[in-house]
Amino acid sequence: MARSAGKSPRKAAKRPAAGAGRKAAPPPRAKRTDWTNVQVAWPQPKQAISLRIDQDVLAWFRDGGPGYQTRMNAVLRAFVDAQRRRR
Repeated sequence: MARSAGKSPRKAAKRPAAGAGRKAAPPPRAKRTDWTNVQVAWPQPKQAISLRIDQDVLAWFRDGGPGYQTRMNAVLRAFVDAQRRRR
């Protein structure tokens, strides 16, 4: 259907926004972080090796997606650190 030339579409009446004229509350301030006792742990250099791993163990780490070698290293690092604390 064609519109008649004499009618114009209705315009929505402008209403003031809710809370108009009121000041908005300031955003909450973030807590400041204390950086005075931060210790940076730089990654140690890695060495490429050839290592034989059980197939199921390797599959489990690989199933976790990219970064499986990093996760394997983290597990070994945790074991070494725990053994050092025992001595």
